[in-house]
Amino acid sequence: MRRAPSHLSISALIAILAFAGAHAGCLVRTGKPVLRPGILKTASLAELTAKLEALDEIKTTRSTVRLQLSVVSEDRTEINEYTEAGGVILIQKPEFIRVRAEFPVVGSTVFDMTSDGTEYKVHLPTENRFLIGRNEYTTPSKKRLDNVRPQHIRTALVIDPPLEEEEVAFMRNVTYGAQSYHVVSIEKKGEQRLSREIWFDRIALQIVRQTIYEPGGDPVTDAWYQQWVETESVPFPGLIRIDRLKDGYALRVEVLKSGINADVPAKAFVLDTPEGVKIERIGAPSEEEPEAAQ
Repeated sequence: MRRAPSHLSISALIAILAFAGAHAGCLVRTGKPVLRPGILKTASLAELTAKLEALDEIKTTRSTVRLQLSVVSEDRTEINEYTEAGGVILIQKPEFIRVRAEFPVVGSTVFDMTSDGTEYKVHLPTENRFLIGRNEYTTPSKKRLDNVRPQHIRTALVIDPPLEEEEVAFMRNVTYGAQSYHVVSIEKKGEQRLSREIWFDRIALQIVRQTIYEPGGDPVTDAWYQQWVETESVPFPGLIRIDRLKDGYALRVEVLKSGINADVPAKAFVLDTPEGVKIERIGAPSEEEPEAAQ
C-alpha cells in the first residue's frame, strides 16, 4: 500500500479527498470490528427492530469530525490512504446534509458540499469548480471523480429505521470465527428484494455493519460502525467506515463531538455559488459546456 507523498499538491489532494473513485472493484481494507470475548446474547427480530426504530429519535446532528479517504488505483491494484482532514457534518432528516472539510493546520477549505436528497452541490475552492447534479444516476459519469454524492455519507452516518417503502423481512444468524451476529434483512415493499442488511454483534447487541443494495442486488454501500456512545440518551457511533464498492473509495469518519438533535437552521444547508466560479452540471446535456456564475 502506498501513502500519499508529503509533497502532494493541494490541487491533487483536494480532488482526491473530495471525490476520488474507480468505476468498479471492492476495497480489500474493509475490516470487521474486534469484539472482546463474552457471553453471546440472543435477541428476537422484534427486539432488534425496536432498536432500529429507536434511532429515529435522531432528527438532526451537528458533528465535528476527522475524515480520511482511501482510494483504489484506476487499475485496482493499489490502495492509497491520504492525509486526514478536519471538518463538520450537519444532517437534518430526512435527506439534508452538509459536509465541510479543511486542510490540517492551515484551515483552508478542502471541499464544501450539500444535498437536499434530490440535488447535490459541491464547491472545490482551490480548483475553482462548483459541481451541481442529481443524487440518483443510472450510469457513472465519465469523470470518475464526479460519482461521489453527499448522500452516500448521509445514508451511512445516520442509520434509518425501516423507511415507508421498506419492511423488515427476516433475521439470520452469522458466525465468523469467534464473532457472532444477528443480521436483519430489510426489503423493498412489494418487490421481494433486499434493500439493506443491518448486522448486530451478539456481545453488546450493537450495530456493527449496514449494507445497502442497489435494485440489481449488488451492494453499493458497506458501512462499519464502532465506538457507540449515548448522546442525549440516543446511541451514536464514534467511528464509521464507509466503503463505496463500485466507486472505488472508502471514507473513514471519526466523530470527535456529536450534537444530537442540535438546532440546525435551514440556511445551514444552503451553498451558494461564489462569483466567478466555474459551474459544472453533472449528468446534464450541457455537461461539456461549463458556465461561470454571474
